[in-house]
Amino acid sequence: MSISAGVTVTGTKEVLLALRQIDPEMRKQFDRDAKQIAAPIVEAAKQDYPEKYLSGMSRNWSQRGRQLFPYTQSAARRGVSVKVSTAKKNQSVIKITQRNPAASIIEVAGSARRNPKGDRFNANLAAKAGQPSRVMWPSADRHLPQVTAAIEDLVRTVAAKINRSRALQ
Repeated sequence: MSISAGVTVTGTKEVLLALRQIDPEMRKQFDRDAKQIAAPIVEAAKQDYPEKYLSGMSRNWSQRGRQLFPYTQSAARRGVSVKVSTAKKNQSVIKITQRNPAASIIEVAGSARRNPKGDRFNANLAAKAGQPSRVMWPSADRHLPQVTAAIEDLVRTVAAKINRSRALQ
């Protein structure tokens, strides 16, 4: 299970697809630059994971053979990553995701109410850590305006380079 969040900058996917055809090395540089621009969100998310949430989360817990817990701060921090992709199935080009199962569960637990009588785990987690979207979205919200502006500038710069190279052809 992984979670992700995104912001749309229109035209980015088209620019990157054109860039890959014109100059693959510039595309690789775009990926590096985009990851560097998104770094404040990633670092903020990593710093926002507390040492522990609920006492039971430090114990092993598997479901259908898949290890979900224990939660550790170091594993949660390692699970935060940035990806740049223009695959057709992806709606976003730049994604910040949490790959650690325990941290993903903590992030979204309680967002979908399946048990009308309430769920003790979700209630205890909400009392301790707040409502769902506990780490990733708040971290992104703090840095989103500057990151979005920087990505838009990067896309404009790359689009201008593409237009110049097409004009020369």
